[in-house]
Amino acid sequence: MRRLPEGEPGQEHDKLPEWAQRERFADLAWIHENLFALRPVVQAQFHSHGRGALVVDTTSRPEPDAGHPLFYLPQEVIETFDETDVQQMVTSYKPSREMVIVLIKQYGRQSSYRVLLPPENPQFN
Repeated sequence: MRRLPEGEPGQEHDKLPEWAQRERFADLAWIHENLFALRPVVQAQFHSHGRGALVVDTTSRPEPDAGHPLFYLPQEVIETFDETDVQQMVTSYKPSREMVIVLIKQYGRQSSYRVLLPPENPQFN
């Protein structure tokens, strides 16, 4: 399975080919646009199952007006896969302010992100 380089923003990003940089930008834009729906799912699953990652199958959309299928994989399940980058993200993210998202893509590819969550109730002065 071909995978995109992972890492913190700015580390591997500069080494990515232009098409991969565009794809990563589109992924992050999609995550940002859908954060309002993804965040409560991840938080509820974390409280039920502990650390883990939200997996979104971007290759499928069963109903035209519905979103992509998604599921939460707890850390103990992720540790059984040969996905070192995702394992490291799940082990090290801060659940109170971050989440891990894995996007399943066409041709057996995937992209994984450790996402910083904005404050739930930002205060404006």
